[in-house]
Amino acid sequence: MWTYAERYREIYQQAVAEQDVKTVFERILTDSVHEFTQPSDTHPGCLISSAVMTDSTSTLDTSAYAAELHSSNEQALLVRIERAIRDGELAAGTNAVVLTGLIQSVWHRLSVRSNVDTAREGLLATAQLAHQLICRQLTSPTS
Repeated sequence: MWTYAERYREIYQQAVAEQDVKTVFERILTDSVHEFTQPSDTHPGCLISSAVMTDSTSTLDTSAYAAELHSSNEQALLVRIERAIRDGELAAGTNAVVLTGLIQSVWHRLSVRSNVDTAREGLLATAQLAHQLICRQLTSPTS
Protein backbone atom coordinates (compact mmCIF):
# COMPACT_ATOMS: atom_id res chain seq x y z
CA MET A 1 0.00 0.00 0.00
CA TRP A 2 2.72 2.45 0.97
CA THR A 3 4.32 2.56 -2.49
CA TYR A 4 1.04 3.20 -4.27
CA ALA A 5 -0.26 5.66 -1.69
CA GLU A 6 2.91 7.75 -1.93
CA ARG A 7 2.00 8.30 -5.57
CA TYR A 8 -0.95 10.42 -4.36
CA ARG A 9 1.44 12.64 -2.41
CA GLU A 10 3.55 12.99 -5.56
CA ILE A 11 0.47 14.02 -7.55
CA TYR A 12 -0.34 16.75 -5.04
CA GLN A 13 3.26 17.97 -4.84
CA GLN A 14 3.55 18.18 -8.62
CA ALA A 15 0.16 19.85 -8.93
CA VAL A 16 0.76 22.57 -6.31
CA ALA A 17 4.01 23.47 -8.09
CA GLU A 18 2.02 24.58 -11.16
CA GLN A 19 2.05 28.32 -11.94
CA ASP A 20 -1.71 28.61 -12.54
CA VAL A 21 -3.96 27.63 -9.64
CA LYS A 22 -6.64 26.37 -12.03
CA THR A 23 -4.09 23.94 -13.44
CA VAL A 24 -3.39 22.86 -9.85
CA PHE A 25 -7.03 21.85 -9.43
CA GLU A 26 -7.15 20.10 -12.78
CA ARG A 27 -3.95 18.14 -12.16
CA ILE A 28 -5.05 16.98 -8.71
CA LEU A 29 -8.35 15.67 -10.03
CA THR A 30 -7.38 14.23 -13.40
CA ASP A 31 -3.95 12.88 -12.48
CA SER A 32 -5.54 11.16 -9.48
CA VAL A 33 -8.20 9.56 -11.69
CA HIS A 34 -5.46 8.18 -13.90
CA GLU A 35 -3.72 6.79 -10.82
CA PHE A 36 -6.93 5.36 -9.34
CA THR A 37 -7.76 3.54 -12.56
CA GLN A 38 -4.46 1.85 -13.38
CA PRO A 39 -4.93 -1.69 -14.75
CA SER A 40 -5.60 -4.08 -11.88
CA ASP A 41 -2.97 -6.55 -13.08
CA THR A 42 -0.21 -4.00 -12.39
CA HIS A 43 -1.78 -1.76 -9.74
CA PRO A 44 -4.06 -2.49 -6.77
CA GLY A 45 -6.40 0.46 -7.37
CA CYS A 46 -7.10 3.17 -4.84
CA LEU A 47 -6.13 1.66 -1.52
CA ILE A 48 -6.78 4.91 0.28
CA SER A 49 -10.53 4.51 0.15
CA SER A 50 -10.61 0.71 0.08
CA ALA A 51 -8.23 0.01 2.95
CA VAL A 52 -9.87 -1.39 6.06
CA MET A 53 -10.04 1.48 8.52
CA THR A 54 -11.29 -0.16 11.68
CA ASP A 55 -9.73 0.27 15.09
CA SER A 56 -8.17 -3.17 15.19
CA THR A 57 -4.50 -3.50 16.01
CA SER A 58 -3.72 -4.71 12.50
CA THR A 59 -5.16 -1.62 10.82
CA LEU A 60 -4.05 1.18 13.14
CA ASP A 61 -0.80 1.78 11.25
CA THR A 62 -2.66 1.85 7.93
CA SER A 63 -5.30 4.18 9.31
CA ALA A 64 -2.71 6.55 10.79
CA TYR A 65 -0.70 6.53 7.57
CA ALA A 66 -3.76 7.29 5.42
CA ALA A 67 -4.82 10.09 7.80
CA GLU A 68 -1.32 11.63 7.62
CA LEU A 69 -1.31 11.36 3.83
CA HIS A 70 -4.71 13.05 3.50
CA SER A 71 -3.70 15.78 5.94
CA SER A 72 -0.41 16.41 4.16
CA ASN A 73 -2.07 16.61 0.75
CA GLU A 74 -4.84 18.86 2.03
CA GLN A 75 -2.34 21.16 3.73
CA ALA A 76 -0.26 21.47 0.53
CA LEU A 77 -3.39 22.40 -1.41
CA LEU A 78 -4.54 24.88 1.23
CA VAL A 79 -1.16 26.63 1.23
CA ARG A 80 -1.24 26.86 -2.57
CA ILE A 81 -4.78 28.29 -2.57
CA GLU A 82 -3.86 30.82 0.11
CA ARG A 83 -0.90 31.91 -2.04
CA ALA A 84 -3.21 32.27 -5.06
CA ILE A 85 -5.49 34.53 -3.01
CA ARG A 86 -2.55 36.64 -1.77
CA ASP A 87 -1.17 36.94 -5.31
CA GLY A 88 -4.56 38.01 -6.72
CA GLU A 89 -4.93 34.85 -8.79
CA LEU A 90 -8.14 34.14 -6.87
CA ALA A 91 -10.56 36.76 -5.57
CA ALA A 92 -9.71 38.23 -2.17
CA GLY A 93 -13.00 36.97 -0.76
CA THR A 94 -12.27 33.35 -1.65
CA ASN A 95 -12.45 31.10 1.40
CA ALA A 96 -9.32 28.94 1.09
CA VAL A 97 -10.50 26.38 3.66
CA VAL A 98 -13.86 25.88 1.95
CA LEU A 99 -12.32 25.66 -1.52
CA THR A 100 -9.76 23.14 -0.30
CA GLY A 101 -12.54 21.11 1.31
CA LEU A 102 -14.54 21.12 -1.91
CA ILE A 103 -11.64 19.87 -3.99
CA GLN A 104 -10.81 17.23 -1.37
CA SER A 105 -14.45 16.10 -1.32
CA VAL A 106 -14.46 15.65 -5.09
CA TRP A 107 -11.12 13.81 -4.88
CA HIS A 108 -12.42 11.41 -2.23
CA ARG A 109 -15.60 10.68 -4.17
CA LEU A 110 -13.59 9.97 -7.33
CA SER A 111 -11.49 7.56 -5.27
CA VAL A 112 -14.56 5.77 -3.91
CA ARG A 113 -16.16 5.53 -7.35
CA SER A 114 -12.95 4.09 -8.80
CA ASN A 115 -13.32 1.18 -6.37
CA VAL A 116 -16.80 0.32 -7.61
CA ASP A 117 -15.55 -0.10 -11.16
CA THR A 118 -16.65 3.25 -12.55
CA ALA A 119 -14.90 3.57 -15.90
CA ARG A 120 -11.96 5.92 -16.22
CA GLU A 121 -13.84 7.94 -18.85
CA GLY A 122 -16.74 8.54 -16.46
CA LEU A 123 -14.42 9.57 -13.65
CA LEU A 124 -12.49 11.90 -15.95
CA ALA A 125 -15.75 13.47 -17.14
CA THR A 126 -16.75 14.05 -13.51
CA ALA A 127 -13.33 15.53 -12.70
CA GLN A 128 -13.47 17.80 -15.74
CA LEU A 129 -16.97 19.02 -14.94
CA ALA A 130 -16.02 19.69 -11.31
CA HIS A 131 -12.96 21.60 -12.51
CA GLN A 132 -15.01 23.68 -14.94
CA LEU A 133 -17.65 24.51 -12.33
CA ILE A 134 -15.07 25.45 -9.72
CA CYS A 135 -13.14 27.64 -12.15
CA ARG A 136 -16.30 29.26 -13.48
CA GLN A 137 -17.38 30.13 -9.94
CA LEU A 138 -13.95 31.53 -9.13
CA THR A 139 -13.95 33.78 -12.19
CA SER A 140 -17.59 34.89 -12.19
CA PRO A 141 -18.24 38.54 -11.36
CA THR A 142 -20.38 37.57 -8.35
CA SER A 143 -17.80 35.32 -6.69
